[in-house]
Amino acid sequence: MLIKMGKSSGVSMAQTLLVMGIVFLVLFFIAVIPLYNAYKKKRTVTKLKVTYTELVQANRYYSMANSDVMGNFDTSLPIDKFVEKYFLPYLSIESSCKDDQKACWNEVTYKDLANNKISMDIPYTVELKDNTIVGFTKNDKGLINLIIDLDNRAGENKLGRDVYIMSIYSNFIPKICDASSYEGKSMINDGLHFGGFDECGIPQDEYDYLELSNKDFVDGCNKKSQKSLNGTGVGSACSALIKAANWAIDKSYPW
Repeated sequence: MLIKMGKSSGVSMAQTLLVMGIVFLVLFFIAVIPLYNAYKKKRTVTKLKVTYTELVQANRYYSMANSDVMGNFDTSLPIDKFVEKYFLPYLSIESSCKDDQKACWNEVTYKDLANNKISMDIPYTVELKDNTIVGFTKNDKGLINLIIDLDNRAGENKLGRDVYIMSIYSNFIPKICDASSYEGKSMINDGLHFGGFDECGIPQDEYDYLELSNKDFVDGCNKKSQKSLNGTGVGSACSALIKAANWAIDKSYPW
């Protein structure tokens, strides 16, 4: 009888330890995952800010060397000539890819927030010293977008997570829509902007936080936003949203 009790007690102890181990693992992941996500968000914002600073600094160096006004980009240039004139000599880069992109990208595609697969024609890419990749592309409307992959060949390759969009605006670009579409948007600064363009060629950072995160905003920083036919994907506005939130990924951000 005593032996049977001992066996029963031994089994009970093993079960108890198993349950305690499972509980510990659950509690561990409950504690660690939010901390890891917080770290990833902070790292993402920091790298995005650093990349923006480097691009602006390159424009500053160009302006000083050529006695030109900052932000005064000639967007009529072919994209390769554009990069080689304004950025390539003034950025601290690890490498660059012209035409053939295999050395810079495994595949020039990414997913947007709505899980659409986006394939971009990127004829010129620079890899910065911190391994951030910046691809330059120009559409048939003359609009120049920068596809920024913060994680290089690693990561999810998803808009709003490790891929972000910036854009180059010039007031000399012919207007796409009728004059009424630009009411209140007539004083847009030339130069580098956060996010892509709306369907009229207005930089997305010309809109406020609520507009950028609204599901009705095309290519907005919202998983339910509609995809623009000529844009860079749902989530293109996420860099503009981060900037509008004072360089933060807040609780409403579609992480």
